[in-house]
Amino acid sequence: MADPKRLCVLEQLAAGERSVSDLSRDVGCQVPNMSQHLSVLRTAGLVISRRKGNSVFYRLADDRVLDAYRLLQMVAG
Repeated sequence: MADPKRLCVLEQLAAGERSVSDLSRDVGCQVPNMSQHLSVLRTAGLVISRRKGNSVFYRLADDRVLDAYRLLQMVAG
């Protein structure tokens, strides 16, 4: 979670489900790097994925994920 790109991913997913390519473009990293970030978030139980054809889509595992992230931001100052 310490990586700023992963935090950006969570913020992007707060708006709804997104494809890996859309997240890569909007967060500003290459698709392979984005896939690695998403793998870390998936392993942590923060996001879930679904496949549609050749595309993989991600969304927050629970709406409370973003609430917890924002709370941590406030505490950290």
